[in-house]
This record gives sequence, structure tokens and C-alpha cells, in this order.
Amino acid sequence: MESTGALNPECLWQPMEPYHLTWLGAVLIVCGILGSAANGMLSAGCLLGIGIPESRADQGHRLLLLNLSIASLGTLLLAGFPFTGPSLIYGRWIFGNGCCQLFAFLRQMFGFTQLSALMLLTAERYWLFYVITKEQTRMMSIKGCAWIIVSFWALSIIFAVPPLIHWGRYACDSTRTTCELDWGMTNNNQVSFNLFYLAFGVILPTVVIFICLWRSNKIIKALSIESNDFGVDTIGQYSITKVVMYIVIGMYLAWLPRGLLVFLTMVLDSEAEKNIPDTLKILSPIFAEASTIVPLVVYAVLGTNIRENMLKMLKKRSSFKARHGMIRLRSTS
Repeated sequence: MESTGALNPECLWQPMEPYHLTWLGAVLIVCGILGSAANGMLSAGCLLGIGIPESRADQGHRLLLLNLSIASLGTLLLAGFPFTGPSLIYGRWIFGNGCCQLFAFLRQMFGFTQLSALMLLTAERYWLFYVITKEQTRMMSIKGCAWIIVSFWALSIIFAVPPLIHWGRYACDSTRTTCELDWGMTNNNQVSFNLFYLAFGVILPTVVIFICLWRSNKIIKALSIESNDFGVDTIGQYSITKVVMYIVIGMYLAWLPRGLLVFLTMVLDSEAEKNIPDTLKILSPIFAEASTIVPLVVYAVLGTNIRENMLKMLKKRSSFKARHGMIRLRSTS
């Protein structure tokens, strides 16, 4: 069977067993459908205000959570299972070389957008509690949040363009069936871009995320959360911050296999890369795709208000359909 290596002769990854590719493709399709449904529900919840109060302090959080859901949907639908699943099952990339480069571009863009969305969520939590402790009223406005989100989407495009103009490179992935950023350090262009992106597109946002969480947790411990002196539901904000913390931890844990694969690709030479176990190559895309389900799972488990309101929404929808059906039956009789 023709592999992506036929489209790109420089693909140095070892071919995987066909049945491994088939099962991986099937699992990614299932995970992708579940992730799309989960993020669709979370997006609807953010847009309709399900389980998230209308207070001023929650408006920015809702918009930033919606941003994360949209980034995850983009990762799944435009740079995920509709393309990777069939290609894995077929045993090679089936959408053409030009589309493979576009796919890698979108994967790179949405990958940074997801990470920056997490960073903005944690930064908003830190800013909120900073405002509370300083007895200020300058909370993050909806307009300000929107401008910041647009800026980071533009930045994600900027980070994804260089490999298209030969600073860095998009090439076959470890399964030889799709394209992504080539993390191999084979020439000066790749070394410089990979290190640049690793520093400013991965490490810097990660440092900001965990510093904001650490500072938020420190401020929360110093606060008397029973007080409501600043017009903010401090207990509610503490709960939301805890949810954000678990989302970050869950998504980073799901990204660990991918991070390990990237690290090995960067530090090993071309011959040593051939010894990277297939298990890691299989787990990396599965866990990366499963990470998109984490936000809804965390909100469903910890956010009791959201869970109850979603169930109410589903019940109302089913009862509306039942009433609508009865009216239609009566009108035709």
C-alpha cells in the first residue's frame, strides 16, 4: 500500500503494521465524534449561559471557555478525525500532498490556539482574584476579552505560516499517514524554528498557565472565601477556579504521550527514531484527541449547577418535541 512516504520521500519514520493503523483510525474516529459532541454541548452551554451565572465576573470566563471549545472543535473537525481516521484505515494520506500541507498548517494553528485558550482561562482567574484582593473594580470586560482572543488567533496563524515558507517544515507524522510539524533537528532551518516555537509557543504559555494557577491558589488561601465585600460571589469564583485547574491538569496529562514523542524526535537522530515504540506512536494521537473531552467531563463532574441545567435543557427539549408532535397530530386529524 502506498504510504505518505511516496508523497514525501524524506519521510524517515518506520512503517507501522496495517492492523495497528486500522484500529488507530477507528479509535480516532470514535474519540473525534465524542469530542465534537462534548465541545458542541460546552459551546452551547457557554452561548446560552447554561450553569454559568450572568454576573459580571462570569462573563469573561464564559467567553474564554467558549474560545477553548471552538479551538477544540477546530482541532477535531478541520485538523482531526475526518482526515486522519480514513487515512489511517486506508494506510496512507488520501487527500493529496497540497491538502496534507494545509492539514498540517491547521493542526499547528489550532494546537497553539488550544494552548493559548488555556493560558487565557488561567490568566483571567488570576486577574479576578488580584482585583478582589486589591479592592479594585477593573474586571476583565467582554470587549477586552474579545480583543485578546482575536489577537491570539492571529498569533496562532503567524506561528503556523513559517513552515510553509521553508522556515521549519511540515512533513509526515510518525504513522506515515498524515502531515504535521517535523520536530526532527536535521538542518539549521528546522533547528531554529523548532526551538523558537518550543520556547514561545509551548514553554512560555505553559509557564504562564502554571504561574497563574499557583498565584490564584495562593490568593484564594489568603482570602476569606465566605466574604462578599466586593460584589463578587467569591465562593462561586473559587469553584470555577478549581474547575479550570482540573481542566489544565487533565489536558496536560492527556498531552504527555505527545510531548514525549516530540521530545524523542528532537533529541534522537534519524536512525534512533526508528526504535521509538509503536505503542507511543499509537497513544500519542489517541490521548491528544481525547484531551478535547476533558473540559466537559470536568464541568459535568465538578460543576453540579451545569450538570443540572444541561439535564433540564434536554428534558425541556424532549417535552417541547412531544408537545409539538401532539399539535401536529391534532392539526392533521
